[in-house]
Amino acid sequence: MSWTSEAGGGREFNIGQNALPDLRFSFQMCGTHWRQVTTGWSYPRHDHALFELNYVMEGQQIMTVEGRQHVQQTGGLLLLEPGCSHESRIGRSPSMTYFCMHFDIDDDVMYGRIAALGSVLFAADHELTLKLKPELERLTRLCGGESDGVSETLAVRASLLRVLLELCEYSFGMAGSEEEAKAANSRQPEAARLLRERYALEKKIEDFLGDPNAGERLSDRSLFPPFHWVGLFSVRVPDREFWGKPDRFLAKTLLDDALSEYGVSAVAAGEEHLTAVLFANGYSVPPLEEYASDCRRMLERRLNRTVRLGLGGIASSPGELKGLYRQSLNGLGLNESYDPQPNFDFMNRTVRLALLALESEYEDPGLTLGRLAEKLELTPNYLSALFTSETGHPFTWHLTRIRIDRACRLLKETVLKVHQIARQVGYADQAYFSRCFKAAVGVSPAAYRASRNEQ
Repeated sequence: MSWTSEAGGGREFNIGQNALPDLRFSFQMCGTHWRQVTTGWSYPRHDHALFELNYVMEGQQIMTVEGRQHVQQTGGLLLLEPGCSHESRIGRSPSMTYFCMHFDIDDDVMYGRIAALGSVLFAADHELTLKLKPELERLTRLCGGESDGVSETLAVRASLLRVLLELCEYSFGMAGSEEEAKAANSRQPEAARLLRERYALEKKIEDFLGDPNAGERLSDRSLFPPFHWVGLFSVRVPDREFWGKPDRFLAKTLLDDALSEYGVSAVAAGEEHLTAVLFANGYSVPPLEEYASDCRRMLERRLNRTVRLGLGGIASSPGELKGLYRQSLNGLGLNESYDPQPNFDFMNRTVRLALLALESEYEDPGLTLGRLAEKLELTPNYLSALFTSETGHPFTWHLTRIRIDRACRLLKETVLKVHQIARQVGYADQAYFSRCFKAAVGVSPAAYRASRNEQ
């Protein structure tokens, strides 16, 4: 019997009962760090979709928020609302140390109340500063320290929860109206929603890669963004001190930004490595080796550090992610704890060459499996088996999808007649083209063009 059916029992002889509504919210922290700087230091203008708590531990900081200057003395605490433009520099002190915490709350009520406070500076003797000070200083001590296992992990979480609870209690105690909180909540930047979606995907990837029993769940494509190919690689900076410094957050952001133009990416953070997973929805196999090598060089240039690369590979099924992950760790020399696994190599080179040929020759009505096999010096049966085993789809599926994809683009972007488009994408018979198009897209070419014109 499930707990829900049990909850419906016990009503006989009741004198009275009440219940609280179901509640679910999430709290995300990232980019938390402390930094000590000297005369001449500054941080350029920027904005982000996160709340920020900035606490000056010693010295003076000048923070300019949306053109308004705030002078933070020792012990001063500045709350920044999401989306505000801000920049900072050291003030009139020979050195300055600050602690910075970025966070997001996926809960309309709590988000609205805190956002309604706006960007505000709390002096060192303010009640909120005094309540948060012990936890902020505790987090500062935990920053970058050598992990001593569960105790430190729990200490970080406990302090973060106390900071959140104190901040929420303060914001709920303010005299602002419910309407002000709702208005502040409605101003959530679109970037905040996208950020939560990215964090959710990253958490899903981290859980799956760390769970030895996740194989069946990983095979469920509905859990991931739409894709034809999924690729994985890992990077590592050998210097262990790097992983306790703010640059590790920069490395993660740089990886995300670099891969975003190729598909939907998720970068999972390990203790001393980053693993990038790329979901690509194109029909051609993405050149992951090239992307990964470019990312490594970019990181070395931006971080001014040696970066090692562990290539995982490309697959057409998410169920192979675990094997690709193991291979990437092997490439970094971090896989000693895993049992020997089969070698998940990159997508078969022959299949990649065949797909590239389809991309360049799809306009030819005479393009067949036999002709392609002859070009690659293979038998048609062998090439057909390779297509199915490596991609999960036969040769004709790939050729049709490439042709129909190009036809959709021409229908949207040109005024060519349907029979002209049919010839341009490799169909000599317009009627056959129309049947193939409707089978793949669900509507006729003319109906597809009309629907796009209406949009």
